[in-house]
Amino acid sequence: MYFNLLKNKYIKNIFEKNFSIFNYNDYKLSNIKNIFEKKEKILFSSCYIEIYPNAGGIETNQLIKYFTDFYYKWLKKNHFDVEIIFCDISDYGYKKSILFINNECSFFLFKNESGIHRIIRKNPLITNNKIQTSYINIIIIPKLTNNKLLLKKEDIIIETFKSKGPGGQHVNNTNSAIRIKHIPTNIVVVCQSERSQLKNKNFAFKILEYKFFLQNNKNYDSYFKKLNNKKYIKTYYFENNLIINHYKNEKYNLNKFFKFEIDFIKI
Repeated sequence: MYFNLLKNKYIKNIFEKNFSIFNYNDYKLSNIKNIFEKKEKILFSSCYIEIYPNAGGIETNQLIKYFTDFYYKWLKKNHFDVEIIFCDISDYGYKKSILFINNECSFFLFKNESGIHRIIRKNPLITNNKIQTSYINIIIIPKLTNNKLLLKKEDIIIETFKSKGPGGQHVNNTNSAIRIKHIPTNIVVVCQSERSQLKNKNFAFKILEYKFFLQNNKNYDSYFKKLNNKKYIKTYYFENNLIINHYKNEKYNLNKFFKFEIDFIKI
């Protein structure tokens, strides 16, 4: 663990400056507060990034894949332990995606990305040069630190079945797909994107934890509204090569941003 902290400058900086702070009272986790010790400050060990459409047509599928790939590559480049645990694939990209970052302080680092991201560009899926505005939602959700207290083994049903999706002979002819049902909440998760049954099972449990958090914490979105009263978190002007951070009222070079030359955590 210490070696990973040294490699990851963001996490190392947090620990060195004793800046691993999250205000429990602000988050209002009313339904699960008993699982945490009553402390003023809590450090979440990991987090999820969910990306899905807010407004727009099929071009948002292409954008969701674009942003998913960007976050994934940036996180890998900067020594974060990240996995794409879910992607709803369409002919044009992703309808929705979920990334899981399994690092200390990751929620604290990325929570300010939560909100509506506005994208203004020429639609690459049509032939005319019309400028189009699309919107995607990006939300950052903490992973439960003590989920075993809430997700009990006796409340979970695990089933295996043959994958029906693409992936070759192995995926379609072995019971590599996983279906998990949490009986008390009736949450059902299906994961069949990987060749390995074990990997599908691990991803399915991560998605179950994520859905469980959302279902039991209806007030989580009020926290993000307090973080930023702006209508949008960022606006991306592709034609003008410009990004506006509405939270800080600052502008940045879009090409440098997507080429990983600008630290998106700092902006």
